[in-house]
Amino acid sequence: MFKKIGNIALWIAPMIILFLSLGFSIHKTKQLRCVDVVVDISDSAKQQFVQNSDIRQWVRRNHYQIFGKPIDAINLRKIEDGLRKIHAIEEVQVYTNVYDDGEKSCGALVVRLKQREPVFRVTGSGHEFYMDKLGKVIDWSPRYTPRVLIVGGIVSPEFARTKLLPLITYINGDKFLRSQIDQIYVNAVGELSMIPRVGEQVILFGDPDDFQLKFRNLKALYTDGFKNGGWSIYKTINIAYHNQIVCTKK
Repeated sequence: MFKKIGNIALWIAPMIILFLSLGFSIHKTKQLRCVDVVVDISDSAKQQFVQNSDIRQWVRRNHYQIFGKPIDAINLRKIEDGLRKIHAIEEVQVYTNVYDDGEKSCGALVVRLKQREPVFRVTGSGHEFYMDKLGKVIDWSPRYTPRVLIVGGIVSPEFARTKLLPLITYINGDKFLRSQIDQIYVNAVGELSMIPRVGEQVILFGDPDDFQLKFRNLKALYTDGFKNGGWSIYKTINIAYHNQIVCTKK
């Protein structure tokens, strides 16, 4: 019996030592002090509204207290909440990690994020901005200009979200319209004019309601009425009315 107990003890003792060592190692790791910020932008090759240096500077400016602090004492949630207020950021995750600098182990704050993807750009209305697929405003940046449809005129964020976003999403989802519509202009009463990529005519769209029907009429005009060309003789194409298309010659 004593021999059996001795054998069990021989198995248990190393396990106890292992757990104690592991617990000590975890405790020691948590006490490592933060000395750096590591930033991972998952879509940096596609969108460039924010760069690694922007996030590092933001952390150093707004949460400079974390440097030299034990990594388990850092308020990660607070940093995440602050980063989510940056308009260009769609998703963000903040955590701590340990790395070896060649001489000793060090703690680091890790920021992983994904940027918002713009659907269109609003310009010339006193507040230049982009809007993403969720209707979120992305502040304009002078250093990055994504290739998206441009909207000029008088456009509030609310009008852009409720009226333009569904319409432009429809354009982007249609191969013909996406290749044909180059710019949109909104006048003081919310009526739209569109500039095509081909031809010099202006498409008078009217209000953005019933846009699917209006676009069907426009596609029918180009594919059937203009199948042999001829659109160059017109100054305007008016599809504001449901039951008719009015083309005005130059």
